[in-house]
Amino acid sequence: MLNMEKGVSIGKSARDFGKSLTPAGIGVSIAATLFGEGPVFLLLKLLNDANLADNVAISWLTIIFVVGGILTLFFSLYYRQPVQFAFSIPAIAIIAGALPRYAFSDILGAITLSGFLVFLLGVTGLFKAFLRYIPTPVIQGMIAGALVPFGIAIIKAIAVEPIVAGGTFLVFIVFSLFPAVSRRFPPILSALILGFGIALLGGKVNLGDISFQFSSLTFIVPTFNMTAILELTIPLALLTVGFGNIQAIGILKTQGYNPPVNAFVVLSGIGTIINSFFGGHNTVVGGPTVAMMAGPEVGREEERYSAAVLTGILMVIMAAISPLVISFTRAVPTSFIDVLAGIAMVTVIANNFSQAFSSNLKMGALFAFLITMSQIKILNVGSPLWAILGGTVISLLLERKEYLKAIHGMK
Repeated sequence: MLNMEKGVSIGKSARDFGKSLTPAGIGVSIAATLFGEGPVFLLLKLLNDANLADNVAISWLTIIFVVGGILTLFFSLYYRQPVQFAFSIPAIAIIAGALPRYAFSDILGAITLSGFLVFLLGVTGLFKAFLRYIPTPVIQGMIAGALVPFGIAIIKAIAVEPIVAGGTFLVFIVFSLFPAVSRRFPPILSALILGFGIALLGGKVNLGDISFQFSSLTFIVPTFNMTAILELTIPLALLTVGFGNIQAIGILKTQGYNPPVNAFVVLSGIGTIINSFFGGHNTVVGGPTVAMMAGPEVGREEERYSAAVLTGILMVIMAAISPLVISFTRAVPTSFIDVLAGIAMVTVIANNFSQAFSSNLKMGALFAFLITMSQIKILNVGSPLWAILGGTVISLLLERKEYLKAIHGMK
C-alpha cells in the first residue's frame, strides 16, 4: 500500500501492549512528551509575532499534536518499532521568516505542496534508493552531532538551576548506581517524579500559570502564491525528509531495528498535507524522541514499541487539552525539561560515538559530526542534511575502498 513496507499485526501489537510496557517505558514516554512540548515555546513566539487570531493559533497547536499522535500510534503498532511523529522545529524558523512577506494562507499552500513532494518521494521509493548510498557510520556521526547539544544542555541546566536541575540529575545517578532498584523503579522515572518534587518544594513551579481550556480546530483553505511556493516548498520538503527522518533511521539501525524507510516518508507527507488545512506545518519523525525510546534501558527490543504507543496516546490527549499542557510546561523550569531530555539520551549518544568512530569510515563519520555541530544553514536547510552529504563525499574521496565495501558488500 502506497509503496510502504509491510508491517505486523496491529491487533497483536495492541494486545501485547500492556505486558510490553515497562516502568522505564512509561518514564521515557512522559519525558518524550514533555520534551516535545519544549519547542512549542518557539512556535508560541511565532504565533504571537504573527498576530494570528486565537482560534488559528490553537488550531495550529492542536492539529500538529493530534496528527502526530495518530501517526505515532499507527506506526508503532503496525511496525512494532519505537517511533514518534512530531512537528518540524527547523521549519518553524523558515515559516517565521516568511510570515511578514506572505499571507498565512499562501504559506499554508507552500506547506501543502511540500507535503505532496515528500509523499511522492516515499511512494516512488526515491528516498530509500538515495539512502542506500549513505554509510551507516556517516549517519551515526550526524546523529552524534545532533544529540550532543542535548547532553551539553544537562550541564548548562545544572549551572543555571543547580538545585532543581542538579537535584534531578543526582536522582538519576543515584538510582543508576543500584541495578536491583533501577529495574523496579527506572532512573528516568525517578528523576521525573523526584525532580518535579524538588522543583515544587523549591518554589520553582508556578501553579498560577496552569489554566484549563479545550482545544479546537479551524479549517483554513490554502492559497497558492508562486513566489512563496518557490521560496518555501523545496526547503520545507528537504527539512522533512532530511532532518528527523534520517536521524531516526540511523538510531533505529544502531539499536538493531530494520526501519521502514518508505513508510517514514509517506506518512510524513500525509501528515504535512493534513496539518496544512488546519493551520499546521510539516510532520516529521522526531529523531531525539526516537533516541529516548529506542535505548536498551526501555526494555527488550521487541518491547520498546510500547513506549511509542503510550507517547502517541499522550499526544492525542495533549491535542485535546493543548492549551492546558502548554501552560503546565510553562509552569516548570526549562532546566527541568532539559535535564530529563538529556538523561533520556545519554546511552544513545555514547553508543553512536562508539559505533561511528570504531568503523573503517572514521573520516566520513568525523566530518558528518563536525558539520552537524557547526549548525550551518545552506539554502535555509540545516546542517544534518549537509552532514550526510558532506560525510558521504569525504568517505568516497578519502576512504573509497571501505566505502565501496560498505555500500556494495565488496570484498
